[in-house]
Amino acid sequence: MTEPLLVPPRLSYVQRVIEIPDLELFDLSKDGKTALVLSNRTGSYQLAAVDTRGGPLRPVSHGKERVAWARISNDSETVCFSRDLGGREEHQLFTIPLEDGEEEEQLTQLPPTRVFDFNWSNGDDRLTFAGATKEANGLWIVDSSNGAHTQVYQNRHWVFSPEWSRDDSRICVSAKTTEHPTAAELVFLAPEGGQEPLVYTPKPTSENTNGGWHPSQPTVLFKTDARGKYELALYNTATQELTYLKGSDLGLDFPVFSWMPDGGSVYYLASNKGRTRLYIEPVDTSEPPREIPLPDGYHAGFFGSSVKAARSGDRFVFSWSSLSSPPTLSRYEMKTGRVETLHEHYTDLPLGRAEPVVYGSFDGRPIHGWFLRPAQMEGRRPCVLWIHGGPAWEVPDAWNPAIQSFLVAGYALFAPNIRGSTGYGVEFQNLNIHDCGGADLKDVEEAAKYVQTRHDVDPSRIALVGASYGGFMTFLATTKLPDYWAAAAAIVGITDWREMYDLSDAAFRSFIERYFGKPEDNPQLYADRSPINFADNIKAPLLIWHRGNDSRCPLQPVQKFADRLNVLGKDYEMNVVWDEGHGFQKTENLARQYKAVVEFLDKKLVQPS
Repeated sequence: MTEPLLVPPRLSYVQRVIEIPDLELFDLSKDGKTALVLSNRTGSYQLAAVDTRGGPLRPVSHGKERVAWARISNDSETVCFSRDLGGREEHQLFTIPLEDGEEEEQLTQLPPTRVFDFNWSNGDDRLTFAGATKEANGLWIVDSSNGAHTQVYQNRHWVFSPEWSRDDSRICVSAKTTEHPTAAELVFLAPEGGQEPLVYTPKPTSENTNGGWHPSQPTVLFKTDARGKYELALYNTATQELTYLKGSDLGLDFPVFSWMPDGGSVYYLASNKGRTRLYIEPVDTSEPPREIPLPDGYHAGFFGSSVKAARSGDRFVFSWSSLSSPPTLSRYEMKTGRVETLHEHYTDLPLGRAEPVVYGSFDGRPIHGWFLRPAQMEGRRPCVLWIHGGPAWEVPDAWNPAIQSFLVAGYALFAPNIRGSTGYGVEFQNLNIHDCGGADLKDVEEAAKYVQTRHDVDPSRIALVGASYGGFMTFLATTKLPDYWAAAAAIVGITDWREMYDLSDAAFRSFIERYFGKPEDNPQLYADRSPINFADNIKAPLLIWHRGNDSRCPLQPVQKFADRLNVLGKDYEMNVVWDEGHGFQKTENLARQYKAVVEFLDKKLVQPS
């Protein structure tokens, strides 16, 4: 008789917290009846539909290969979505009826192409997507009846967020058309080609993104830093008039914004210190912005589609969460001012709680972050120092199952939003340009010093953990700041920027140049910030966790780093998940990953039971 395999309760908690479904609003049908969400409740990231009057989630897409982006056609009948096959981010477009749940049909036969985002034309006869091949970035038009595709714009640097004008005669797309590291322009294109692209910027070298057309006028709403801070502005393409919205002081960033259906107002999320608030602002009156009271937390999500106004203008549908509250889909009624829950997840797990913290870095700059305690915390605990990815990202007050996996396992956790993070203004976000692994690494060092001073943390048991850019910082900090860490885990990280550059497609070569310049121009910077050149300094036991199909942070340089550790006789373990790419994993793989990290930390930090 076989004895049952007993899983330690703490690891079963990790499994359960990872299995709490993510949920984010992707789109709202034009008839206002159906919300389209992305969720991993089936074990992989798929689309589901929710009636906006309430009810269960209904599957829309099927299978185990993850969905990356989706939009509902303007007639509210069809969903087009991109699917990532094998995690390599070589996408294809698929279509499926919104209502009847048939199997999806593959629309395109693209050569290896990374598709970022796309939108239907207003006539639903075409789609336009922004993406990248190995050679270049660009914009493509797809015939929605047969999948035939034509490239209408090519650019050396990245291109994203295409939007059709109301009459489908023009497309506005955001693109980096110069060599200035942080600049981005609005580019206006004719979908049939034959006309030179019109590039618009209110100020040379400024960042201008996510242009969205007015419902009936030739005016584009977009985000800009032309006046030294993030603001929302309007550009009339007919009169070439530029005006700024009034709410620039309501937040340090505006991660979601769009027109109200009647075009008389815009709505936007204003973010500050990891939380967001929703406002409506009239565009042709002197009225100030009006706040729409939503539950406290973070409403911006990952894809910038998490708040949608119904065409009737009488309600918003939105997804939101907090660090201690799993994702929820809700509806706000304008007439009553009430928030109605459409879908939420209940859990009896002992989730950890967050408190905002500000510490001073080496140059006196305040760094904001979150200190999270497990539900039962007595005495001095080992602490995980968690570094987010990006680097242009943040740890907001949003659901993060990875963070909660450490809390339910009994660890304290500190998540600093080091310089380069989003959500703290354009100046802060650009501080690591041509300095990745420099001053932001010092922010990590000061975070470790801060954690060591806390009465509830054991200063001898601090573990450094991060994924993507956080994985890079874990590799770099363990090699350049080796004395702070009792253990570390680097997940899908970066060990050699030059080799990563050589292995990247056009989009990620542009990404690396933003932060490092060209390799031939800054070879010393590339070398100094590549952990593989400092592997002999490492002291802490290190877990390396990577994915075989990762096209953003390729496996090859990381394997060379591990081989170097092996030659040096360092204490490390390495695991490669072969059927996954960089992000948005299958739930079973994500659970295996964080159970392995917790087991590794338990083993190296000798956590008491």
